[in-house]
Amino acid sequence: MIGEQILNYKITSKIGEGGMGAVYLAMHTQIERKAAIKVLHPTYVNNPIIRERFKNEAATMARLKHPNIVDLYDYLEAPTGLYLIMEYVEGKPLDEYIAKISGPLSEEKAIHIFSKVLDGFEYAHRQGVVHRDIKPSNLIITPEFDVKILDFGIAKLLSNSKTQTKAGMKMGTVLYMSPEQVKGTDVDNRSDIYALGVTLFQLVTGKCPYDEEKVTEYEVYHSILNEPLPRAKTFYPKVSEKMQQIIDKATAKKPEHRFQTCQEFRQALLQLQSSNIPPQSPHFSTYNTNPSLSQTTFANIDSPLLEEASQRLPKTNPTLQQAVPPVQKAKPKQQYSSTIFLFVVLLLASAAFVLFNPLRLPKLQRYAYLDHKLRTPEQKKAEIQQKIQQFYSTMESHDFEKIRPLYAPVLENYFGNKNISIEDVEKASQTYWERYVAEKHDIDWNSLEYTQDEQGNHIATFDMKYSYRTKNSQWQTIAGKREIRMNIEWQVYYIINLNKNQK
Repeated sequence: MIGEQILNYKITSKIGEGGMGAVYLAMHTQIERKAAIKVLHPTYVNNPIIRERFKNEAATMARLKHPNIVDLYDYLEAPTGLYLIMEYVEGKPLDEYIAKISGPLSEEKAIHIFSKVLDGFEYAHRQGVVHRDIKPSNLIITPEFDVKILDFGIAKLLSNSKTQTKAGMKMGTVLYMSPEQVKGTDVDNRSDIYALGVTLFQLVTGKCPYDEEKVTEYEVYHSILNEPLPRAKTFYPKVSEKMQQIIDKATAKKPEHRFQTCQEFRQALLQLQSSNIPPQSPHFSTYNTNPSLSQTTFANIDSPLLEEASQRLPKTNPTLQQAVPPVQKAKPKQQYSSTIFLFVVLLLASAAFVLFNPLRLPKLQRYAYLDHKLRTPEQKKAEIQQKIQQFYSTMESHDFEKIRPLYAPVLENYFGNKNISIEDVEKASQTYWERYVAEKHDIDWNSLEYTQDEQGNHIATFDMKYSYRTKNSQWQTIAGKREIRMNIEWQVYYIINLNKNQK
């Protein structure tokens, strides 16, 4: 097929081939965009079951728009065959990446990449899609260490009875099947969670828990149904006990004993990650949670003025002092006294600059004790009002590069989700904006209540009317109460709706 054209895409090379067909690399003839074209093998074009599976993959992918799921560009049924035209992703399948490049991933890297995998599957599950064939070869690791989910060929649409698997039919790849898939009973999102648990095992140990070269398919089925996964430490000794506990819960035999959602699974990994970060790590300095910082002394303040003053201290040489005649000693002493005086003046000026922070520099706000004390409640309230207004005005731009500096790197609470990274906030925002193309925030400033905690973090609650619209709908408005917390540098690290039914 090299050189042939499918719609506006000219095929340039073959990427790979499987039992059902081949995948080709193609280039759009007008906009020079690469695409991957999956072509159903001519042998199966007239097979109604396989055609249905191929169309099911297209229908499923058309429902899913997520940064970690390969995008569907087009689908074509023609006399020559069936074609899926998809986003082309440069990278390597996860199993190949582990075997040839990385080996077992550290828990930190594993959590980084796997949290994105779970984010993609959480989105798919919310759209009513169960993948049913999760395995490392269906996860592509990009050169930027991002991940894309592939192959929804046997996915199940929970809302569509046509895609329900018949009782007794096994669907999926044996090594990663859940017990309910082995039995051929009904599956839901928790079956995917089981397969994800097995995949996580392989990610942190470098090996699948079952060696298909040494055991039979029957033995694998028996192990899936009756035995827990092997202990990860027996494959790779650096796997922690907490990681083992997470894998155990994800791969529990009974679905009700597993994580019930990918979000819950992801939260457990993020909590493990946060518990592994040492207290002095910069990841913990997003906002001041240490009461001892309120007792910071001048010696702890990194000030350019102090550094300059310290460099003015004389470097005395006892030998030279002894060589100076007694009648000349008064002059060096006077110079020394002048240096001390200058140092004291600079020290006091530097301390005053820090304590008052007249330029309102964000980096000095945590030390500006007198600035906090001398400002009136009205001034403080006006300032938080200005910061909140700036935050929401920027949010309405839907430009995340402008929004990013207004968020802390990690959010303690983001609409009920704990310890969320700024990257996750960006993904959630982009997904939300795809549906809601415009929004407004009308704040009732008379309802504003504001306080500061002992660390200087800003806490505000207020009533707000939130309005939004989609591409095809009129404006809709929801009234409610919201709480926002900003750290000492005015970055949002906590934001929730106090009304559960509010967006």
